[in-house]
Amino acid sequence: MSIRAIVVDDEPLARDELRFMLGQCEDVEVVGEARNAPEAQTLCDEARPDVAFLDLRMPGPDGVALAETLMASHPSLRVVIVSAHDEGALRAFEARVADYLLKPVRLERLRQAVERVRGASSSHERLDRIAVRRKDAYVVLELDRVVYFEVKDELVWAVTEEDRFAIDKTLAVLEEELDSDAFFRSHRGFIVRYDRIRAIEPTGAGTYQLLLDHPDEPKVPLARERAKKLRERIPFSG
Repeated sequence: MSIRAIVVDDEPLARDELRFMLGQCEDVEVVGEARNAPEAQTLCDEARPDVAFLDLRMPGPDGVALAETLMASHPSLRVVIVSAHDEGALRAFEARVADYLLKPVRLERLRQAVERVRGASSSHERLDRIAVRRKDAYVVLELDRVVYFEVKDELVWAVTEEDRFAIDKTLAVLEEELDSDAFFRSHRGFIVRYDRIRAIEPTGAGTYQLLLDHPDEPKVPLARERAKKLRERIPFSG
């Protein structure tokens, strides 16, 4: 399994050294570097790495605080903290980082961290909750509350019975991460829960729309090429 990695450290020499060592680890590709938290967030959003190697001590948020922020907005991301000091280890593991490496990093120890990340990623379960935007913060939303996801006003929204939340993911990324037994991509702009489909309504010319179990009774389109897939799960005539 190939691993896409980023390196975050405010010291250029430290980034260069770690990047060189990662190049000696099997099937690891360093897809970018960052000097601080804002650059790291942008890089994660754009490059979608599997793992971030974060220096503990940097200007602004330290590595553990940055790890929590990045993992909230990218739930599948693994984080390895790299530090010359061991006093941050307890906080790091409480934040559920994958590993904590002490500088100077030994190649064999780095390879162990990579294999730990690789094993965690290969056994990664489908999402059961997600961090969603609420004003200037992120809140955790349990996915069993979501009736459907939609693209609207150039944003992806998770719609529950009570509210709607903006998500920093594309529908394509969500489709890969969601449990396919629970969610169905009905259209390029919609993902719905199977158990929230109340009715399948013909709209003419062999097309349909889905009536969803929601207080507002929304109707979402069913793309012609997706109808066959839905029939495999919910047989319908016409």
